[in-house]
Amino acid sequence: MADKKRIELTWLQGIIAIASFCSGVIIAAVCLFLIPPLGEIANSAISIVSELLVLCGAILGVKASYDVKFRKFESELMNKADKTESNL
Repeated sequence: MADKKRIELTWLQGIIAIASFCSGVIIAAVCLFLIPPLGEIANSAISIVSELLVLCGAILGVKASYDVKFRKFESELMNKADKTESNL
């Protein structure tokens, strides 16, 4: 049950990261190529694009950090269980 919840959370984090990255790129492209004056991006567009890209990086960074810590914790538990088993 816990594995299923972890997979759903990882899937959700991936979707949010992809959506924020795509939104940032689309907003930047629209501001750069479609809104006059062409080739110039307004300060508000730059700030929202940067916030979306930082959100994407933060989500992926938290996910990677969580995965590393979880794997380390899991291996420590397995080592302790193996030692306990061998002592019996």
